[in-house]
Amino acid sequence: MATVKRISYAALLAGAIAGGVLTTSSEASARSSSSLSYVVHNAGIAYLTKTGLTRSFPGRLQTGDEIFTRDLLFQGSTKVGYDNENCTVTFDNNDVCRVLAVFTGKGDVESTWIWIGRNSSQLGPSHFSGIIVGGTGAFERARGQFDASALPDGTLRITAHLG
Repeated sequence: MATVKRISYAALLAGAIAGGVLTTSSEASARSSSSLSYVVHNAGIAYLTKTGLTRSFPGRLQTGDEIFTRDLLFQGSTKVGYDNENCTVTFDNNDVCRVLAVFTGKGDVESTWIWIGRNSSQLGPSHFSGIIVGGTGAFERARGQFDASALPDGTLRITAHLG
């Protein structure tokens, strides 16, 4: 169960970063770089291991196993989209994660990050960072870095720094 929360944090992160792109202020958009903040809520998780697909945490994950998550993206209390995340378990308890966040009527944003030292006995990192690698539509030239912070209610607050 702790790993589920930790993985959910990771999924929330990527979606949140991408979602932050929607919150630019007029002052920030007038400059070439801006900071954005966003919150995401986990909406589902699945694991693909050598024994098959399951929605329950299967226990210790092995190199090559995959974790799929979906998050709902919120700006305040307004839902602005969703994301899909895929993490692949690599060596040394690290997961490489890729997220595509979809914003209704605006486009999508892609981000990536590495979850270093995943450990099923922990809830997940309280802070982590990753990169924004591109987008479509209104986010066609999205580039930058994000920082994620776990909130007490299990969601993530993302601050994206776009340049």
